Amino acid sequence: MSKPSQEIDIQKKWGTLWAEKRTLRVRMLMAALCAFAFAFTFIIFGPCEIYAGNPNDMPFPFSALVPMLLLAGTVVFGGLLGVLFLLRGKVYDIALSLLFAVTVSGYIQGNFLNLDHGALDGKEIRWLYYKWPMIWDLLFWFLIFGVVFALLYFSQKIWSQTTGFISVLLIVMQSVALCFLLPGFALDSNLEKDMKRYLSTDGIYELAPKNNVIFFLLDRCDRIFIDDLLAQHSEWVEQLNGFVSYRDFVGSFSRTYPSIAYLLTGVQEQESMPFMVSRQDYLSQAWKKTILLPEIHESGAQIGLYTDFSSVVGVIDNVDEMVDNIGTERVLVDREKMLKKMLDLSAYRYLPEAMKPYFQIYTGDLREAIFATEDNMYRVDDYRFWDNYRKTGLTVNEKLKGTFRFYHLQGAHPPFNINENAEYDTENTRDAQLTGNLNMILQYIDEMKRKGIYDETTIIISTDHAVDYPNVLLSELDTSRILPLLIKPAHTDLSTPLQVSDKQISQDNLRASIASYFDLDSEKYGRTIESIGENEPMTRTFWMLLYDETLQKRDANMGAYAITGNGNDFSNWHLVETLVPNYPE
Repeated sequence: MSKPSQEIDIQKKWGTLWAEKRTLRVRMLMAALCAFAFAFTFIIFGPCEIYAGNPNDMPFPFSALVPMLLLAGTVVFGGLLGVLFLLRGKVYDIALSLLFAVTVSGYIQGNFLNLDHGALDGKEIRWLYYKWPMIWDLLFWFLIFGVVFALLYFSQKIWSQTTGFISVLLIVMQSVALCFLLPGFALDSNLEKDMKRYLSTDGIYELAPKNNVIFFLLDRCDRIFIDDLLAQHSEWVEQLNGFVSYRDFVGSFSRTYPSIAYLLTGVQEQESMPFMVSRQDYLSQAWKKTILLPEIHESGAQIGLYTDFSSVVGVIDNVDEMVDNIGTERVLVDREKMLKKMLDLSAYRYLPEAMKPYFQIYTGDLREAIFATEDNMYRVDDYRFWDNYRKTGLTVNEKLKGTFRFYHLQGAHPPFNINENAEYDTENTRDAQLTGNLNMILQYIDEMKRKGIYDETTIIISTDHAVDYPNVLLSELDTSRILPLLIKPAHTDLSTPLQVSDKQISQDNLRASIASYFDLDSEKYGRTIESIGENEPMTRTFWMLLYDETLQKRDANMGAYAITGNGNDFSNWHLVETLVPNYPE
């Protein structure tokens, strides 16, 4: 019985697609070149170059990353080579063309077409603003694919020569570039050393019988966010008796780095201006020159900084003599998690704009790859913070003469991981997270009252910087940036309802007030909040990182705004100086 003609035609067509005149050696040589170019570009070189360009954001040493990249690169190379080994004829040509086109398009994308979205610090990227770059990128990728397949269609010889030559060229160029990068990686001995020390959770819920100052910092939070929540939850207001809410409080910088470091140190000198020197240099100088925390420590108070040490203190050596929650257990690297995060970053760099949202990560995610053997490394993780609190509660150590507790919480900074009840929930909103934060703080306050230490404690609720709101694409500020600040000094009449104040104050005044709460000489830190009159006119300075005029390059300008008078009135904000940031490593 003869086969149906249709089946015979299919077999002939498939046979034509599978027909091969080239030797296995020739096919495998071409396959090896293209597969190696792909694996080397995206799996090895890409992560290495990203690490080299952002060493201060990498919580693990390069020596931990290299073996994993080599292993992953080898696996990808071998897998691609194995697949191509099984293919022949036109099927092989199509598969190889796709691989080659992706490699070339990705290389050009990563090196020449990417826009500057700034640091991946969790800040929302309004991808809607980039619809045209997305379209142009896709058109470019289609063009590359079209050229490759046109060469294949019109001249297999030219196609073969082109794919081989360009693959070799990409490998050689990136290999040479890598040779220039490698010497710098050999100098990460300080990071290797610091991998044995970190800011721990030691004493995190332990207070003294008196002389406590507790600072709850809700990251990236506008005053209006807190005001709106208090308006929605009238039951909270009574719990805040004795507090004063300051409605005209401004920060110093627009980012977590260097806002928190400056808030705690007060060091901002021309020769060490943040963003004009490397992060390591600024943090080293700031903590070396600061006197606030050393004086608090010398007064007998125990200091616990519960924050992200890489962006706030740099290396632990910087705060060795002034902070008590330094962990000394060995820090380990979760190599699989580290590899995944670095490959996500590589994909984010090399893929077209339209695909970047699917690979965008928060740089704080990189710190998930490191952990202490005692599992007591502090992380800015609201769920973890509160889950551990539920298990232990507050304790009062009678031996302590005083404490300064600085709790850095996620606040309004994405990604969000708690709901209104501080339960784990990654599909939530900013308001839900902040509601959870305030519920946490109020329960903490209730516990202090039960322990009989609330009256002896000063409580500060504030933030490091405001949200870039309502527009993230700014070449100049378009509205005021007012931060929340609520303070309950020790020994306050708790029958006094929540008060509001319109004093014109800044983080400089807050630092002086913190000194006064420990009975230190506050004058050397400037004027305290309490010393400023309710209607006294003040001039304050705020530094904002801005886009360029084209709204294409983030952090292109550093603008200094002088705020004269009420900061809520944006007509009182004046751009007085613009610097071009320099990021030396």
